[in-house]
Amino acid sequence: MVKSMTGFAYVIKPFDSYEIEVRAKSLNQKGLEISIKGVKDILFFIEKDIRNLISNYIERGYIQIFLNIKYTEPKVLLNLDNLKQAVDKINILMSELKLQLSADKIYDLAISTASEMEDNKLDEQVKKNLLETVEIAVKDLVNERIKEGEKLVNAIQTYLDQIEGLLILIEKEKENIIEENKRRLVEKIKELLGEDYSERAFIEASLLAEKLDITEEIVRLKSHIKRFRELLNNGNGSIGRKLDFLCQEMHREINTLGNKMPDFSKYTVEIKTLIDKIRQQVQNIE
Repeated sequence: MVKSMTGFAYVIKPFDSYEIEVRAKSLNQKGLEISIKGVKDILFFIEKDIRNLISNYIERGYIQIFLNIKYTEPKVLLNLDNLKQAVDKINILMSELKLQLSADKIYDLAISTASEMEDNKLDEQVKKNLLETVEIAVKDLVNERIKEGEKLVNAIQTYLDQIEGLLILIEKEKENIIEENKRRLVEKIKELLGEDYSERAFIEASLLAEKLDITEEIVRLKSHIKRFRELLNNGNGSIGRKLDFLCQEMHREINTLGNKMPDFSKYTVEIKTLIDKIRQQVQNIE
């Protein structure tokens, strides 16, 4: 299944006292690069898990994740044990420093201290909900990349069809071109040698003309096109680099063909243009 490297997904999921918002965006990249932004206090505990999750679904692309958590009710994070520990610490400190504080002041300090203790960990249920929401967004992003990939495949298949059509025209005309090149060579030899012209010269001219045969280049081009279609139809995972290599090979073959047979320049130029168009599309494929 061919996937594009571009896509976008947005998920917002409500829970009892908060909602989680995730935006996922994907751009072209040679490898896999992940950028995660959001609430720093949350990312500190969960960023590594998010990176591992993304790499399970995506092999190539620049992935941007924005993560946010919005509380719909007052954020109650303190538990009684932490509050008691905070009060004990404050009482010990007051005794050591011989300080006198009101009960209200002790309570405020205890709340602040206990809050810091809570901030040093992430509730397991919240973490679970965060990862589940991120996974939904990543799956949606992958589905978008698949939809975009289908569009790329359709465009590439059309270009391959056009190349094959031009190769058919070349094959139909190549024998006549070869014979015409032989005739030109023989005439040139006659012109240069005059009375010294011989049957041997005609044979040499024929051999030279046959060296300009482009059958091998056409066969290899057809083979590359066949392999291209196989990857588009059946390729799994990351195939973008393989397709890019095939584009290079096709370009090399059509260059050789054009050098051998300048008479086909109108076809070879058009095929090169089509290969360039294919390569532009391939740059977007995972």
